[in-house]
Amino acid sequence: MVQTPFRSQAERMGLYGLLVLLSVLFVMPLYWLVANSLQLAGSSMAFWPKGLHWENYTFAVTFIDYWKYARNSLIITSISVAIPTFTSALVGFGFARLRGPGKNALFMLMLSTMMLPEIVTQIPTYVIFFEIGLLHTFWPWVFWAIGGSAISIFLYRQFFSSIPKDLEEAARIDGCSTFRIFWSIFLPVSLPVVATVSILLFNRAWGNDYVTPFMFLRLDQYPLSTAIFSIGYTSPSGQSIPIIQSAGVVLFVLPIIAVFMAGQRYVVEGIVYSSIKG
Repeated sequence: MVQTPFRSQAERMGLYGLLVLLSVLFVMPLYWLVANSLQLAGSSMAFWPKGLHWENYTFAVTFIDYWKYARNSLIITSISVAIPTFTSALVGFGFARLRGPGKNALFMLMLSTMMLPEIVTQIPTYVIFFEIGLLHTFWPWVFWAIGGSAISIFLYRQFFSSIPKDLEEAARIDGCSTFRIFWSIFLPVSLPVVATVSILLFNRAWGNDYVTPFMFLRLDQYPLSTAIFSIGYTSPSGQSIPIIQSAGVVLFVLPIIAVFMAGQRYVVEGIVYSSIKG
């Protein structure tokens, strides 16, 4: 009886120690980036910054047309978040509440696309949009967004499957159409999943896609994720300035951190509701 609290406390301390260690490992790359963004421009990369040169952030937004590329990122991100958040909910509702032959097989086929690396389909997709004349426009992102996202559809489907059938049957007795049931009943109660999907799509669209814009857009249409590393920060002599580039990357990742920190509670709720209730 005396050893139980001690053992529990020891286990708790060990768990906290492990969490601290993992937190340090995950935060270390971000610290390295911020620390080097504050060093004197032209100096070598180091673990501890020698002085705090905040003017590097001013240089980061003036060496290149930073705000133009930020606007392009905002356009692509808005398309990639707003449209698939709705279309994925619509498809997830269909998989969860509608009947049809081969529905489960189609759902498994949709999930299997998550195992296919996107880079595998880049060349065929490029050829298709080249043939229909939509390269160097943002229209490819619109068409991709209309199709929704496999992981988003899965989350919606799991959540919608947990809603009692009595609620849907009562709405049908009152004369609601299938779309009205989705729009007025199912979608409002799925706000944690909507927030989760929106945040995941935002993180993916804002910061995780470098190759696609490089292939499909002109130089002046690049988002920040592509412009920072393709155009880069160079001195008049043509030498790269990694310190200024680090400052540009810090500014680039700030929206991702801010959005995630603001919505992390909804991410946890949405995933829990979709996994346990579904």
